[in-house]
Amino acid sequence: MNGELHGIWRIIPSPAITEIIAQSKFDFQIFDCEHGSYDFQTLENDIRACHLHHCASYVRVGGLNQAEVQRCLDLGAQGIIFPQLQNYDDFKQATLMVKYAPEGTRGFNPFVRAWSYGFKTGIDKTPLCIVIVESLKAVEDLDNILSLSAIDMIYIGSYDLSAQLGCAGNVADPKVLNMVETIIKKCTQASVRVGLMISDPDQYKTYKSLGVSAFMHTIDSDQLKKAFTRTINELNSKGIL
Repeated sequence: MNGELHGIWRIIPSPAITEIIAQSKFDFQIFDCEHGSYDFQTLENDIRACHLHHCASYVRVGGLNQAEVQRCLDLGAQGIIFPQLQNYDDFKQATLMVKYAPEGTRGFNPFVRAWSYGFKTGIDKTPLCIVIVESLKAVEDLDNILSLSAIDMIYIGSYDLSAQLGCAGNVADPKVLNMVETIIKKCTQASVRVGLMISDPDQYKTYKSLGVSAFMHTIDSDQLKKAFTRTINELNSKGIL
């Protein structure tokens, strides 16, 4: 996971949408099992579509559930994104779940998709551990959390932070922006990759200048609705409809 990366959140299970996004040259897709409609069958199909088009596949799980993490990794997910983490101990537990013993707690089964259904050495590389900082408790404990060398990326959950700061949904509120900048600064100082969601080129330029190197271009549902709405609005603006 080197260089600048661009991805998108996914809440609509669809191998066709996965292919389209991958063919559009996004670096990764995040299949959302916390807020999305995925189950393990639809998740496997979208992970497979990602792999066929050389696009990285990450899964946001529902929380610190070892069985869920193992199943997602066995399906071939190349990284796990952990939400709802509160303190150092939670973040530490997350880093252990993506690694086999003795370094971690992940169960080993060589007869799954991640190992080409029969123990192929080197096929299942160590997946990424991506953790979300989305609570005030996590922000308070961030210095300790950043000492965990097994964390591959910090994702800033601006929307959850906005709710806890009393301005739910308003991620442009100065309280949220100031906290996001503080998190970015601490992550870059600790040489930990940091990612967040952006919605326009100006945000991209701003956050890139601050040290962000992983950009989520909103969500599949948002992108689809904007595209269809734009089509109708263009017809309306020309008096066709």
